[in-house]
Amino acid sequence: MAGDLERALSKLRFDDQVIGYSLMTKMGRPFVSFSFPDDLFPRVKESISLYKADLRLMTIDTDKGLVVLAPVDDNWILTVLYVPELQLGLAIAKTKNVLRMLEGIELPPPPDEFEESAESNLEVLESIAIQAASTAAEPSAAPTAAPAAPEPEILSPDDFLVTSSTVPTKGEAFSTALSLDSELYSEMKKIYRNFGFDVLMLVDGRKTVGQIADSMFQPTEKVIDLLKWAASKRVVEVPRVDASGEGAPARGLSGRFVKCPKFEGDLSKVRADHVKIVQLCDGTKTTEEIAEAVGVPVPRVIQVLAIYRKRGMKMIGKTL
Repeated sequence: MAGDLERALSKLRFDDQVIGYSLMTKMGRPFVSFSFPDDLFPRVKESISLYKADLRLMTIDTDKGLVVLAPVDDNWILTVLYVPELQLGLAIAKTKNVLRMLEGIELPPPPDEFEESAESNLEVLESIAIQAASTAAEPSAAPTAAPAAPEPEILSPDDFLVTSSTVPTKGEAFSTALSLDSELYSEMKKIYRNFGFDVLMLVDGRKTVGQIADSMFQPTEKVIDLLKWAASKRVVEVPRVDASGEGAPARGLSGRFVKCPKFEGDLSKVRADHVKIVQLCDGTKTTEEIAEAVGVPVPRVIQVLAIYRKRGMKMIGKTL
């Protein structure tokens, strides 16, 4: 439950147009918050108190930006602060999108006493839900023993080849790794703390390792280390290292699977100091090849690609 809630809230956390958000009680107390300005809470609480049971999705204009209040259920209200320049309709649409992600999550009522805005409160919710479920559960007959499953292949982080141009995809254990009550999540948090969760939230099958690192302002090598570990746990899929030491796709294809940038936007709107790089983005060259052709470091190419990712820059997959 808490893992699903954290994934939904992280959609706001990694939205460039979101300044901050808070999950609040129907009494206007912030339960979990991320970068939501403290001086706005009194105004939000006043609005919640004013409308009480009749509260519907509503907006508040502030000097810091647009605040959207959206009831999640009978106990919780999602409050999101967007950048001032964002259009009202888009802000509401973004909030409704997160509400749809929350529809299938049964959130228990807030505890009588709690520390406001504490990150650990998500785990508090989880423990309440688990306790309620165990109390309501009826004893069942012992399950029939199933045939022993074959032992899974034991993998090591060194079995995988990950570079800045690698595009990781979600593996079979991806959801388990993000579930706060799983042993896999506990293992990841013990080794990488919150960094592991933050990286996995950016794995979407489109972003390269370099783009993930740049968006988090973290060293590429640190992201690569986490993804190799995650691949060894089947959390993500990245190329495997074959007997010759070269990369091979995790799904068994021959060769090395890479993503090549292709620019389909208006070249006349590209900055002069970016043109040489963008012109080579034709869907056939890797970021390393482009960097070598232009004579710049690979991180510089990835930085330029990130600038134009919403202006016609796409990543085309191919096997070398």
